[in-house]
Amino acid sequence: MSIRYRKDQEKIMKYKGGSLGIQAVPGAGKTFIITNLVADLIENMEKENVDSKILVLTYMNSAVKNFKNRIKTILEERNCPKTKFEVMTIHSLAMKIIRENTEYIFMSEETQILDDYKKEIIIQRSIDEFEELSENSNKIYSFIDKSKRGDKDIREKWKREFTSIILNSIKLLKYENIDEDNLKKIVNDVSYRGIMSIISPIYSNYQEILRQSSYIDYDDILLLAYNLLVDNPEIREKYQNDYDYIFEDECQDSNLIQGKIIELLAKNNKKTKYKSNLVRVGDVNQSITGTFTGSNPKFFVDFCKNADFNYNMYMAGRSSKDIIGLANYLVNYVRNSAEYFDQSLEELYIEEVEKGKGYKENPKPGKYMLWSKSLEKQEEQINTLIKMIKHSQNNFSDYSIGVLAFSNYEVDKLSEIFTANDIEHEKISSNNGQKTKVIEDLKSVIDFIIKPNDSNIFADMFEDVFIKRFKDFEIDDQIYKKIHKNLRKINPIDYIYDDEYFIKESKKIYSIVDNLIEGSFKGFLINTRDVLKKIIDYKEMDPSLYLEYIGENINLDISELDVLEYIIFYINNMANYENIDLNRLSIALDKRYSRIFDFAISAIYDIGEKQAQPGSIYISTLHKSKGLEWDTVIIMDINSTDYPSKLTDYYRVDRRYLRRDYKYPEAFINRELDLISGKTVKNMEDYEKDLKINLMAERIRLLYVGITRAKRSLILLNSRQKYIESLNKNFTKKNSKFFDVLDEFITEKRNTK
Repeated sequence: MSIRYRKDQEKIMKYKGGSLGIQAVPGAGKTFIITNLVADLIENMEKENVDSKILVLTYMNSAVKNFKNRIKTILEERNCPKTKFEVMTIHSLAMKIIRENTEYIFMSEETQILDDYKKEIIIQRSIDEFEELSENSNKIYSFIDKSKRGDKDIREKWKREFTSIILNSIKLLKYENIDEDNLKKIVNDVSYRGIMSIISPIYSNYQEILRQSSYIDYDDILLLAYNLLVDNPEIREKYQNDYDYIFEDECQDSNLIQGKIIELLAKNNKKTKYKSNLVRVGDVNQSITGTFTGSNPKFFVDFCKNADFNYNMYMAGRSSKDIIGLANYLVNYVRNSAEYFDQSLEELYIEEVEKGKGYKENPKPGKYMLWSKSLEKQEEQINTLIKMIKHSQNNFSDYSIGVLAFSNYEVDKLSEIFTANDIEHEKISSNNGQKTKVIEDLKSVIDFIIKPNDSNIFADMFEDVFIKRFKDFEIDDQIYKKIHKNLRKINPIDYIYDDEYFIKESKKIYSIVDNLIEGSFKGFLINTRDVLKKIIDYKEMDPSLYLEYIGENINLDISELDVLEYIIFYINNMANYENIDLNRLSIALDKRYSRIFDFAISAIYDIGEKQAQPGSIYISTLHKSKGLEWDTVIIMDINSTDYPSKLTDYYRVDRRYLRRDYKYPEAFINRELDLISGKTVKNMEDYEKDLKINLMAERIRLLYVGITRAKRSLILLNSRQKYIESLNKNFTKKNSKFFDVLDEFITEKRNTK
């Protein structure tokens, strides 16, 4: 079946070679174009008996699966071989290069990859080891203003933020090819006075722990692969010959080292007029990965400017004309403002797809469905949100709804409010109930072991850890209540160890369920009793081994076993500094503290592209919403703190509790990096200004991403007062300038409809 490409896609599909930059607006169908272009090129390579392959690089494992499946399907339809392409993440590619050439870098076969979650744990351990030395005990807290150093909450807050700063500093040092030994020489110079004198020993501690544990982190992987390719022409040439074309997706989120690796591999040794066959696809206006992580949309912009071919996919069928109009208005307003944020968005405007051409056309809601409201109090905003959702459910029952908040904390609070108001929903979050169940279940078992005679703890544990995990039958809520009531009357120890008591009490339980499942439920109770007996009788008191044993004996799925591995890693690192008994283990697994596992859970439960079902409601952070879409999108709390527009606005990087000269540590570190790398060094005020401008730009792009998730309806909200629970205090939250600008546009359009 022939495919009719849109006019913004036709030139792209004629590509045969050279460097090609493609800017694709949200909803333009870039995955569709990449997969079909790859299939076309493979078909041509097959006709010309070209031996090499096509490499497709992306940044999420879910995207890898998506690309693989789509390309295979197209090739099957064309009767083309499915072996002439590879899809992987950039880190998988770097690791492949390292694993295939270990003799050049003397890397042990036992070496493991340290992911970002484990990296944070080891960074924290490195900081703790630094602080344990008496001469360093107060150095980290010396950044705090003297008048606030005695405040325990401020000290704890700074310690958390300092950990994040160290994480990113080490990343940036590595990207500058400054290893711990080079940094040590620099800071040991008698003339050096700067923050790197504290970062240096922590960096050394971190690298030493990695060496002792046979770990390399993601940044090491990229640098090792890059240096292998630079220093060994024969290795570089081998990979160049392996891949005739290289595609990179989402390259607005690429960093300098990633780009260099890709460009090295894409050098084409064949006698053509082009230097390389490299296709890079992305959208700078959706670059939201972080301003202090090494990624920079500028790299993609520069590539597009210098590429042999540069095309824009500017048509998108996702959103209605009115939503497209608002997104374009934001771009136009930003680009034409004589403000610091005027370069935050690229001048790339979305157009509707052409009508009557057979393409999927833009939604036509029938009326203007954009709305905005600034409210006085947080409660008013929440009440308005609930009214909007119920209005949508009553009048547009088939509309999916995405409620977008700035942080995971706000997502959790909204979820609690929705539950209290009987609004069925799903959290797109690392810590929703399904994903964190394994943590809660492990805690339930530990709590039972601590208090084996407590019938209430036993009843909760038995139901949550065992009955709800048993897949052979379904039990309705009323039956659950009856079983739970019976379990609360049981003496747990007698139930586990006294055969006669067990027979009597288990009969009371299995006789509650339906006759059809009574037999299997009886067998389930016998097996569960045996498991509990094994867990209680287990003699190994090492907490991590005990957790592993519990995990082996309850019905965990593959993803939950991965989460268990992270928990064990965390507990083992805790054991370096304190004695871990069962009580301490229970505290570590408590909801108040287990959010440390969020990053790991998020990576394990990579949602990828998720199709929202009609009538469904999702709550998500704006960051996690990228790549998703809903009929109705509601963006919460568009205030000047989260979406600043002036240098004088309050920024989340404003640490007013620090000494004035270290108020913006990230800016100070950027200056230090330029200094020790031999680059031009500016005034400190310029680094602070650059930090704010970059953050401002990222937040504008974040708002743009939120707007372009909407298909038919969009609601923008803000409350000018917000209650901060941890401080037991109301704070004034001014409307963001961008809220006011968009509100004015929406109001004007509504009045003219």
